[in-house]
Amino acid sequence: MTATITIDGGKSQLRMLLSTPAGRQLGVGPGFVYRPDEDGVTRILESIRGAADTISLPTQVSGVLAGLTGVPGDHAERRRLALAITKLLGGPAAIVEDSVLAHAGALAGAGVVLCVGTGTTVLAVDADGNYARLDGWGPHLGDRGSAFAIGLAGMRAATASHDRVGPRTTLADRFVAALEGSDLATLQRYYRDPAMIPRTAAFALDVLDAAAQADPVASRICATAATDLADTAQAAAVRLRLGGAERRVSYSGRLLAPGNALYRALSAELDARGLPLVSPRAEPLEGGPTLLRGTGPYARLLADQNPGGDA
Repeated sequence: MTATITIDGGKSQLRMLLSTPAGRQLGVGPGFVYRPDEDGVTRILESIRGAADTISLPTQVSGVLAGLTGVPGDHAERRRLALAITKLLGGPAAIVEDSVLAHAGALAGAGVVLCVGTGTTVLAVDADGNYARLDGWGPHLGDRGSAFAIGLAGMRAATASHDRVGPRTTLADRFVAALEGSDLATLQRYYRDPAMIPRTAAFALDVLDAAAQADPVASRICATAATDLADTAQAAAVRLRLGGAERRVSYSGRLLAPGNALYRALSAELDARGLPLVSPRAEPLEGGPTLLRGTGPYARLLADQNPGGDA
């Protein structure tokens, strides 16, 4: 029997897919948040161990593919993490950024994938295996069109409405409800909260809901985010000179749901640029077997992501 494990690890949760000829098992563990004062290896391993404890692991697996948010940038630390995962799960582990896993799941071939969650990363791959990765700069330097960007724009619009220096918007009431107040003590709790970034990103759902209720301010925020995402997708396509069927764009993340204001605005923006928006073939977890089999134009990406080779 041949067994493989795919790991999709993010800030909200970590999911693990065990695939064997006899069937599949899905494990779920806690997410992990990047902290500047640590390498993150221990925290990632704790999340993986938590997911592994929810399924029945075989004694040996043929390969493990881990697509992680906040993957260690230092090659030595990434190698250390790969060796630890190998020891924990019983099979040689390769570690990639979560955008690679998402691309293989969504397209399993050439094209552009928008990974839109708390942050934004855009990955383009052509048929020859050339690739371009854009954004992923984090909330203070980039993440254009992300949940954080939308949530922050919504909060700023809410406070401007509250102060009557900006247009009236229902986001003002939603903001007070999300923070459970608007007094000084409430604001101090918000700014001191270690989870301030994900809390801000969570407000994007309020913005999308307000846009669905025809709030003009929320609608403009969604339109701006869609333009930002389309600009980045177009830049990635131009950088790789994608042509023909390669000029397709798909997506990963729960923020882009067919029919919502962001999706509609993005589809229109991309259409105008000759970049059709296509539904993802599958979720990121399904990209693991594609990468482990070497299917599609991912060999160069995998080699660059694992310069020391698999564990």
